[in-house]
Amino acid sequence: MARWALAERLVPTEDLAAFVRSLQRPRTIILMVPAGPVVDQQREALRGLLEPRDLIVDAGNANCADTNPRAEEAATAPHDFIGIGVSGGEQGARHGPSIMVGGDRGGWLRLAPLLQAIAAKHKGTPCAASTGPAGAGHFVKMVHNGVEYADMQMIAET
Repeated sequence: MARWALAERLVPTEDLAAFVRSLQRPRTIILMVPAGPVVDQQREALRGLLEPRDLIVDAGNANCADTNPRAEEAATAPHDFIGIGVSGGEQGARHGPSIMVGGDRGGWLRLAPLLQAIAAKHKGTPCAASTGPAGAGHFVKMVHNGVEYADMQMIAET
């Protein structure tokens, strides 16, 4: 069973509706769940609880090919949807991650203050950016992982 923390009181709950009601409108709900069907299960569970201008953010390691249809489906839903790639691992947890946003400009502008505040900084500049349309953030994260893993393999073999 999923556990949520009520935003105002930080009280654990297993009641998703109570969790959603506890959020200030318009709501932004960031999902950090395993890629694949779990994202769709969580979106479906939230569907009847959200209102226009509410936003679901998929911040997991989703396949960019899955993000595009989710964004298209959300275009006809009462809520918005955006996908972001998040990278940083252990150092990102301590010093801020690199954040790659894919989706419409309005979603980026809405999320930018939050994401730039929590992102890693390079010479004072936040490592958070809009990378293009739906799926782009997850695509950039996938390319990033490919380069990173290739570098690790090269080091291991050397």
